[in-house]
Amino acid sequence: MTVDLRPWRRLLPVWLPAVVLCLGAAVLYAWQTSESGGRRAQVRDRVLDLEAELARIEGLMRATGGDREWVEETERQFTTLHSEVFGTLDGRLTDILRAVGSATRNAGLLPGGYSYSAQEDTKTGFVRFSIQFGVEGKYGQIREMLAELQSSPEFLLVEGLSLSGDEDPISQELKISVRIATFLVDADPEQLRRLTGGISDAAEESDG
Repeated sequence: MTVDLRPWRRLLPVWLPAVVLCLGAAVLYAWQTSESGGRRAQVRDRVLDLEAELARIEGLMRATGGDREWVEETERQFTTLHSEVFGTLDGRLTDILRAVGSATRNAGLLPGGYSYSAQEDTKTGFVRFSIQFGVEGKYGQIREMLAELQSSPEFLLVEGLSLSGDEDPISQELKISVRIATFLVDADPEQLRRLTGGISDAAEESDG
């Protein structure tokens, strides 16, 4: 049987572009749905990129979260330092005297009367409040008292020690005048006058 292809040849400009278009669409579809290329591969690569970006962002969030916690903790410490350590005289005097009493009592010492002085610290703007008292005891006891004072949460600085009497060579007892200081954010002027006679200047304080 002989097939007459002449009609197909005459209609070649009509059906050939349609066939080429169909073949091209089939090839394009196969490429896009393949594992190695096309749309699926692009989507897979995009997913991998997004996962990597997400991991990077999560790492940054963890890092910044740690920094934020550190900042918050630092702010809390500064608040505590300002309000409880460098607070007002009215709020701290009882705690300071309690700390002095605890340090002397634990060392087996009995402090004498207290005297107070105040001086404005020009560098910090705070009030430097000093307490002076006398104790009588052995060298080891005095060292123990000083160590507890310096480790007190009341932020006490030992400004100076001086012999207030002759050393007893027999009992090895020392009579020591102890001067400690702390800093105050604010102090009631009337209360300071009652305790110290008022804030003295640096020259008077150094001479005293």
